[in-house]
Amino acid sequence: MSARRRELAVALVATGDELVEGRHVDTNSAEIARELLAVGFEPRRFTVLGDDEDGLVHALLELAAGHGAIVITGGLGPTLDDVTRHAVARAAGVALARDEGVLAGLRERFARRGRPFAEANTRQALFPAGAEVLPNANGTAAGFAIPVAGALVVALPGPPREMRPMLAELVVPRLVARVADLPCVERRAFHLFGLPESAFADAAGAWMERGANPLVGVTASGGRLSVTLRAEAATRAAARELADARAAEVRARFASWIFSEDEPDLAAVLGRELIARGVSVTLAESCTGGLAAERLTRVPGISAVFGTGFVTYADEAKTRLLGVEPALLAAHGAVSAPVAAAMARGAARHCGARLAVAITGIAGPGGGSPEKPVGLVHFGVSVDGVVSTEERRFLDLGRDLVRDFAASTAFDLLRKALCGLAPAR
Repeated sequence: MSARRRELAVALVATGDELVEGRHVDTNSAEIARELLAVGFEPRRFTVLGDDEDGLVHALLELAAGHGAIVITGGLGPTLDDVTRHAVARAAGVALARDEGVLAGLRERFARRGRPFAEANTRQALFPAGAEVLPNANGTAAGFAIPVAGALVVALPGPPREMRPMLAELVVPRLVARVADLPCVERRAFHLFGLPESAFADAAGAWMERGANPLVGVTASGGRLSVTLRAEAATRAAARELADARAAEVRARFASWIFSEDEPDLAAVLGRELIARGVSVTLAESCTGGLAAERLTRVPGISAVFGTGFVTYADEAKTRLLGVEPALLAAHGAVSAPVAAAMARGAARHCGARLAVAITGIAGPGGGSPEKPVGLVHFGVSVDGVVSTEERRFLDLGRDLVRDFAASTAFDLLRKALCGLAPAR
């Protein structure tokens, strides 16, 4: 590794038995990584350790060899299992020293609140000799910074409400000041639906190579792709120019699938657009059982355009509430394009809605057949009375995922239909 790459590389360490035992999740490292990426650093390693002093010493010395900085969260409390200060002191080859100013501040803090000062709290005034103390305005655990084997080790308290302001106000500025000619970074984000991750990778090609600048990355969840691009240059203007150029290429290449550049929730994007355009909508759900309506009604103000939805799980409900002919159900079955079309048409007519989507499918685990397997879902879409249908065959990855895919697909079909409609007058 070059000296420059090591200088920019940062390792993040989270400590606590509650993390390795699965009782809590480490959210600090992800948040710190995002903040450091934004100013030009390169987070390279996430490490989660229990309250293990020897393990932390070993990890620090190993990480110091390949990183310019290490940020630790947790283990700065007053109890015997809070071992971060002891481990860092050992790794740095120094003793612990008591900071009388910090100790006086702790005593005053407890007295001001009318609380007894336990002897255990004196541990929070111990720091590796020579460390810079980082004050904590929101708690009793001060942080500190000290070089260890050529890397700057920064220790912060674990509670996010304490960690977050210290990171922004005390840590990021110190890390930035240590590095000459820190690259300027510009980031862009895109959210896509309906495109497989592998197909995206094929289409993106060299954009995703590790040495690319801008570098494009993608993550997949529930049929949705979150695409990020990261451009860096010597100046902010140059980085912005690189990012804007690649962003324009992403828009052109993936226009059919991009639903947002800021909001990752497809239902929220659809709901806000429906409200902005004043276009009324209704939903007729079978296999999703009201899941789509529940998600759409999370959008504030959605009642302006969505007044009624239908959960017609049984064939009798499809006939009674949506006017689906029994003969149609007998001829084609509930999971079919003709029934989906009839459901959408009936829902739109009943509510007087300009847009309607119907969802009928087989979510499993039972009920499938060779002709109609688990994962088969039919959609009906009514746009100002004109009805079309779509079929999807989702992988049988479990009932919840089939329902999730189906609800999201319904939102995407409505979003695309909405694009062709004029706003309400």
